[in-house]
Amino acid sequence: MTGRLLELYGTPMANIVRGEGAWLFDDQGRRYLDFLSGIAVTSLGHSNPSIQEALVDQLSRVLHTSNFFTTPAGLQAAAKIGEIAPFEDAAVFFCNSGAEAIEAALKLLRRARPDRPKVVVLAGSFHGRTFGALSATMQPKKQEPFKPLLSGFIEVPLNDVGSLSRALDDPEVGAVLFEPILGEAGVYPLDDGFAEVLIQAQRDRGVLLVADEIQTGLCRTGEWLGVSHYGIVPDAFTLAKALGNGIPIGALVVKPEVGATLQPGDHGSTFGGNPVATTAAVAVIEFMQRSDIAERVRHLASVAFPLLKPLAGVTRVEGRGLMFGLQLKAPVAQEVVNRALASGLIINAPKTDRLRLLPPLIISEPELRQGCEILGSVLEEVMG
Repeated sequence: MTGRLLELYGTPMANIVRGEGAWLFDDQGRRYLDFLSGIAVTSLGHSNPSIQEALVDQLSRVLHTSNFFTTPAGLQAAAKIGEIAPFEDAAVFFCNSGAEAIEAALKLLRRARPDRPKVVVLAGSFHGRTFGALSATMQPKKQEPFKPLLSGFIEVPLNDVGSLSRALDDPEVGAVLFEPILGEAGVYPLDDGFAEVLIQAQRDRGVLLVADEIQTGLCRTGEWLGVSHYGIVPDAFTLAKALGNGIPIGALVVKPEVGATLQPGDHGSTFGGNPVATTAAVAVIEFMQRSDIAERVRHLASVAFPLLKPLAGVTRVEGRGLMFGLQLKAPVAQEVVNRALASGLIINAPKTDRLRLLPPLIISEPELRQGCEILGSVLEEVMG
C-alpha cells in the first residue's frame, strides 16, 4: 500500500528542505529569496533563533493539556495580545488557523446581535475555506462548487461608499466583517472615506466591526493592526499567520462586553491555545516589541515603493508597509512568477494581471533591494 498528498495545491514549486532568515533552500541545492513569507506567515524569517529557542524549551516541558486547564504560555500569550489590542481588557480565544478564528467570530456575532443576524462583507474578500468563512468570502470561483452556503451575508463593492451606506440601512445588519487591506484578492486597501462610514455605523447604529487582521496584523503594514491606519477601533479582530511564525495558531480578540455574550460551551477547540502554539505567539510579539519591527517596516516600505513603481509593465503599486500589490499592464503575472522562481525569487500571482509581494519583516535592506532588482529584470524580459 502507498500514500500520497491529496492534490489540492497544483504542482509544487520546489521541495524545500531548509530556511534561514529571508531565504529558502530546496533539495537540489537552490536558494530562493522569499518575497512571500509563506503567505505572510514567516514575518520574522525562517528559523528565527529567538522563536526556536522558546519552542525547544516548551517542547521539553509539555505539549498539550486540553482546554480543561490553563498553561503559563496560554495566559502570557493572551496578555501579550492585550498589550497590542486597541481596546482595554481584551478577551482572547485561541484556535489553530485564520479560518477557525473567523468561524469563532461568526458565532460571536450570532450571540452578540441575535436580532440583527446579517453581516456586510466586501466583494473580493477572503476569510477562509471552511463553510462559514467561505460563505463570507466573496469570490464566486471559490464559493460556486460548494453551494448552498450559509445565508445572511450582504456583499458590497470595496470602497463604494454608496453601496455600503445602503447595506447598512438594513435594520437586520448587525455587523461588518472586513479586511483593512484585501490580501488574497491582490492587496487592495480601504479608502479613508469608506472607513469613515464604518466608524459612523459603529458609533451611531451599534454595528459591530470585525477586522480580519489575519494577513495585515502584527506589523505587516507598519502598524500592529491594519485598522490603525484608519482610526478604526474594532469590536473584534482575528489574528493568525504571523502570530506563530510558522506554528499553526489563530486568535479571536474581542472587547470584553462583546465577548461576554459567548457562554461556556458555546465554542471550543481541542488543540486551540496549546502551550507550544502560544509559546510561539509570545516569542513573536516579544521579538516585534523589542526590535521595534513596526518602525523597521515603515522604513523598508519607504525604500521599496520607489523601487517598485518604475518597474517595466507596472501601472500601479498599492499596499502599506511590506504588503504590495503590483498591477501589470498585461495578464502575464503567472509567467512573471515562474521566471522569478527560476531566478531565485518567490512571489505570488493572485490574479492574471497582478502580483503580490510579502517580504519578511526582518529582511535586510540589501536583500530587499536584491529582490526588487530580480523582479525588475524578470519584468523587463516578460514585457519586452
